Amino acid sequence: MDFKPGVEVITVGGAGGEVGANMSAVRVDDEVFIFDMGLHMPNYIKFTEEDISELTKKNTESLKRAGAIPDDSVIKHWKKSVKGIFVGHAHLDHIGAIPFLGNRYKCPVVGSPYTIQVLKHILRDEKIDLKNKLVTLNPNSKMNVSKKVTLEFVHVTHSVPQAVLMALHTKYGVILYGTDFKFDDSPGLGKGPNYAGLKRLGDKGIILTIVDTLYAHRPGKMPSEAIAREQLKEALLDFDSRGKAVVVTTFSSHMSRLKAIVEYGKKTKRKIVFLGRSLAKYTAAAEEIDLCNFSKHGVEIVKFSRQAKAKLKDITNKGKENYLLVVTGNQGEPKAMLTKMANKQFAWRFHSGDHVLFSSKTIPVEPNLTYRRDLDNLLKHEGVKIFPELHVSGHAAREDIREYLKLTRPQNVIPAHGEPKKIEAFQTLWAEMGKPADKVHILKPGQSLKLV
Repeated sequence: MDFKPGVEVITVGGAGGEVGANMSAVRVDDEVFIFDMGLHMPNYIKFTEEDISELTKKNTESLKRAGAIPDDSVIKHWKKSVKGIFVGHAHLDHIGAIPFLGNRYKCPVVGSPYTIQVLKHILRDEKIDLKNKLVTLNPNSKMNVSKKVTLEFVHVTHSVPQAVLMALHTKYGVILYGTDFKFDDSPGLGKGPNYAGLKRLGDKGIILTIVDTLYAHRPGKMPSEAIAREQLKEALLDFDSRGKAVVVTTFSSHMSRLKAIVEYGKKTKRKIVFLGRSLAKYTAAAEEIDLCNFSKHGVEIVKFSRQAKAKLKDITNKGKENYLLVVTGNQGEPKAMLTKMANKQFAWRFHSGDHVLFSSKTIPVEPNLTYRRDLDNLLKHEGVKIFPELHVSGHAAREDIREYLKLTRPQNVIPAHGEPKKIEAFQTLWAEMGKPADKVHILKPGQSLKLV
């Protein structure tokens, strides 16, 4: 296919009010580059009832029909020109469609070491044969992805290690893919954001950024991870849990949060046990690249349901007051560990006064709200003491986004990863900063924008 010179973007998923199924394609002259290839998590959970951090092998066409993966047919005319798939971090709404769609493109998949290690675990666990070469690029590093285009990873903070914003350096200027991030100088694990790198890109000239708008409506900065650490410290150490079970659930990929749970959990003198497939998967990936090591600190990690069944029976026999359990299922997913425990599918019973800590926020969409409401009712029926929302988000609030725009000074913006009201809030912020309204481009999945 002959292409006219210039830059064109197609938002395959994750834009125009859709949250999830993140995927955008950028054509630079006759070469195409894909940013992210993710699941639409609410649709995926509804379709599979799986843990929010878990991926299970399914038929690609059935996932498309369920709206669980992006409809990449909108870029079928670009298929042979794709030179690379670049992924910003290890959450399934950014990498989860690669096992189903990646083989359609004869190109490498590039991500940070942690992101690629998680992807390798997913492929191995589900026995999926991905023919694409998996390439690692360290945060705050560059690589040539063609003779004419360079890829740069700029480190930012998010609720998963080694999250990056991805910049394409082209002869026309820089295209910066800016989801998901926040500016946290005390992330609890790893370095803080690379502000200087973002400013340098702004100085060079950014012709377009695709930017996270999930909390564009929320005033101020998003609180630091240090706040969640203090909430966990108080819940674990300042409330009397003698003789009671203590169970914590959080996002399985949130290594900084898990690190805090282990740190304060050890002070309770309880044996710490992680239960669940996704917890085992994400922590194993972190340990394999020496990001953190829970096993060396005495944490027992139990992966499979049959092993968990035996372990919970053992814990019950030895006295649950001697253990601190970290389990999957913070959204109340039916197949996750916490729901199975509450449903009495194991030799485990919750009793009055037991503690359950949710170091998470319920994602406010169906089916999550229903699942979580049902789980809470089960726990309350047994008299369990629930500690909700011991959590801070990994996404930028309004002032973080303002700072991002000041640093990067983009000429054009595509707001993404936010419902219509969030996109409207971003437009208001853009106007507050004196920027021209016609430079905000609201693209729905499948729509295109020609820049040059």
